[in-house]
Amino acid sequence: MNVEYPVLKAHDTDFVVQESMVLPAQDDPDAPYQYLRLRKRGYTTFEALERIAALCGVSASDLSTAGLKDEDAVTEQHIACRGRLPRDAITEFNARHASGARTMTLTTHGYGHLNLRAGQLEGNAFRITVRGLSSGFATTLGALGERAENLFFVNYYDVQRFGVAGGPRTTHQIGGALLEEDYGTALALVRESQSPEADHARRFTGPAARFFDRIDPRVRAFYLCARASWVWNGQLAALVKKVSHHPLDETLREGLPYVFTTHRDDVLALLRHATSLPYERYRWSNAAIRCTQGLRRTVVQTRIRVDRTSEDSDTPGRYACEIALFLPPGCYATNAVSQWVAWIARTDAPRNANS
Repeated sequence: MNVEYPVLKAHDTDFVVQESMVLPAQDDPDAPYQYLRLRKRGYTTFEALERIAALCGVSASDLSTAGLKDEDAVTEQHIACRGRLPRDAITEFNARHASGARTMTLTTHGYGHLNLRAGQLEGNAFRITVRGLSSGFATTLGALGERAENLFFVNYYDVQRFGVAGGPRTTHQIGGALLEEDYGTALALVRESQSPEADHARRFTGPAARFFDRIDPRVRAFYLCARASWVWNGQLAALVKKVSHHPLDETLREGLPYVFTTHRDDVLALLRHATSLPYERYRWSNAAIRCTQGLRRTVVQTRIRVDRTSEDSDTPGRYACEIALFLPPGCYATNAVSQWVAWIARTDAPRNANS
């Protein structure tokens, strides 16, 4: 069996994400919300909202999104602002963040009566450059042409759910400590997290619990969600082991354990056994963090199109390919693409990996 070790997110520009949702935007300037489009690179969504609020003279609580976007990518998403951002403030914001290793740009997108919250997205469209491929594997992908490949993949939360790029993957540990009201441990982990909140945590003095009372409550809810995601991943891995009849790929990704199938029949067996598993969702709503129960799909279907292959400018003798795909909200393209590459490498033929 051929083995490929694809390189994802070698550069932020290798991973382009566009949020897909149809906002009920109007031209009515008297509507309570202003909609904006944020294009960013190198910033977390929370950090972007904090900077927009500080520069444009509004409260961060007046800004909302329908989802979070990674910092190590070029991402586009909508923002709803209760009230208005002054036009000159938007111009100044764009001028301050237009260049450098990290960039942000705001554009206006109309007005409306609907605030934004998790669950409103139709999904996300991705254009991804996969690097570090062998010549033979690149030839296999090139032979696919523009025919989209059908893929069923195991729907894990990927590593970026558990920490920022280059930092320790510990957001689930922070969430666990918060649930146990062990605020000292939680604060110590935040200080080491290399996240935007880490700077605030290192400067903070006083009782640890007070730090979490002062930060954006949506960040605290995110830590709790990360813990729930960790628990859900463990349940899914146990189920994969239970239903599979072929050897499994048990691996660590940045120190986090994952169990993947190596045979398409086992993916379908997982789908037949349980289309979804319950999970806990934490949200800041009506001045409190509330926990609700939901269902998350165990297996997701998508189609991946290979647009082009070329020599990898990063590594002589290796190749890169540019692919496009669309995923429902809450799914991780890095997870889908890694499993897709593994399927293609195992079959070693330009055909549907799950046919």
